[in-house]
Amino acid sequence: MRKFGILFCVLVVISLLLVTSCVTRQIPVVETYYETEYKTEYRTEPYTETVNAVISSKQGTTYLNLQTKWYTDVLAPGFEGSGGTYYYDYIIEPVHSKNQVEIDLSQGAQEQSGMVRVYDLSSNGPIPPRPTPFKKIWIQPSELDWLSNLNATLSTAPMLGEVQLGSGAANQIVFDANNVREFGILATTWDAYAIRSVKLIWTDEVIGPKTVTGERQVPYQVPYQAEKQRTVYKTETVPFWDALLGR
Repeated sequence: MRKFGILFCVLVVISLLLVTSCVTRQIPVVETYYETEYKTEYRTEPYTETVNAVISSKQGTTYLNLQTKWYTDVLAPGFEGSGGTYYYDYIIEPVHSKNQVEIDLSQGAQEQSGMVRVYDLSSNGPIPPRPTPFKKIWIQPSELDWLSNLNATLSTAPMLGEVQLGSGAANQIVFDANNVREFGILATTWDAYAIRSVKLIWTDEVIGPKTVTGERQVPYQVPYQAEKQRTVYKTETVPFWDALLGR
């Protein structure tokens, strides 16, 4: 019995030591912190600068002179109508800052069936007349060469405008001629005066330095404190049994 009592006392003492003893451990903790970041905002600021701009302009109207006119009693390829084919050639000179061409058609042409087309011939050059305007049998080499040249021109030259003649047809063709130096008009009609007038409306502009003022949006950076979170580990002291039991 005495030995048992001594053993019991030893166990009690050990238990008390374990209960009262402490250990340290690392525990995760979420903490809040702040970092300086930047965001873009805009403010309105006045400005003054010198730019190249139109400082003056002059406008006018010129009736273009007919350079070449010819007729053949056959229809040009790709055209339709009841008459033959009239051709009119025009050159734009001198060179202006801006050009616009207005072609007025006669009332007589509008009352017939046929077509009027305008082609940019700045690169191709004028269309030559048919060697035998009233011969309908295409056997001579010169006739075949002319027809081949005409087909090549009509397929490569840009078309600037078109009117289908007949009741209710438009009486005018208008096109931007800023890059056009020569153009030709083909009209399939019986009216020899289908083209009443060809008018150039031009503008000459003087470009020079000009001071302009205004307002513009300018970006700038604004600092602010951004709230963030992170996990850190802290050391704490706990009783042995709490650590053992995971509490």
